[in-house]
Amino acid sequence: MKSRYLINFVLLVLVLVLFWFLNKPSPTSQQNTVSEITQNEITNIVISRSGLDSITLQKHATGWQLISPLQAPANNTRIKLLLSLLTTPIYAQLNQVDSAKLNQLGFNDASTIVQFNDHIFQFGTTEPISQHRYILHNNSVYLIDDNVAPLLKANAASFIDNKLIPLKRPISKISLPTINQQQEWSRKNIIIEQKDGHWYSDIKTLSADQLTTLIDAWQHAYALQVLPIGKTTLPESTRHTITIWFDNQTDPIELELQYDSRTLYLSYYSLNLSYQLPISLRQQLFPNP
Repeated sequence: MKSRYLINFVLLVLVLVLFWFLNKPSPTSQQNTVSEITQNEITNIVISRSGLDSITLQKHATGWQLISPLQAPANNTRIKLLLSLLTTPIYAQLNQVDSAKLNQLGFNDASTIVQFNDHIFQFGTTEPISQHRYILHNNSVYLIDDNVAPLLKANAASFIDNKLIPLKRPISKISLPTINQQQEWSRKNIIIEQKDGHWYSDIKTLSADQLTTLIDAWQHAYALQVLPIGKTTLPESTRHTITIWFDNQTDPIELELQYDSRTLYLSYYSLNLSYQLPISLRQQLFPNP
């Protein structure tokens, strides 16, 4: 009797597993993706949105750049997410769809369009049950996971790289204000410079380890938000100039520091950008000799 119950139980489990596999939504084929275009081929991306500014991104020797409506280094994480559309597996495909059906699926003048080089992808509505997204490309409609569409509604500034200093630009020298025990900013800047592989400062109370940690903090500084200076309300604090030199580059960059009780504002006027960092980073970025 017990063995019969055990056999019935095993059969029930097998039936449930088979049912799950048969009803599990899956791509039409693991090899089928929205496009055969490789990500490395793409050098130009244009995002066209109804009622919003178009966004143009271009790949340069130094990396991806936001070209319009702003000019700034582009956020690589967002670029990778955009490019992931090319390798997205498809769940269904419709060919030779008539105009009435296309309109029903949300493909109209208000649709968002992403163009990779000369390849156009138009975004339609989502399928109500699975919430997969309809995509129109080369006169075929594909049903895919919706990982990219939310990003396409973001403002242009969200595509700016939040990293203050690109990884490929090692700091060789920096001039910046210090803070004292009362958290007051100095009027005179400290200068920290690398010589023969070691960091030196004109303030001798700072150890080599402290200087290395400080430079590392600047090299990896990451803003919570980056906005055009014209769209940033800067605090009425004392202004301090920060100058940074890089390896193999003769011309330094200049940043203007302002602050309030919550935020450090680093204005990069040559790029017309304001990098906003939390005030908690003050101790890491500015020495207390």
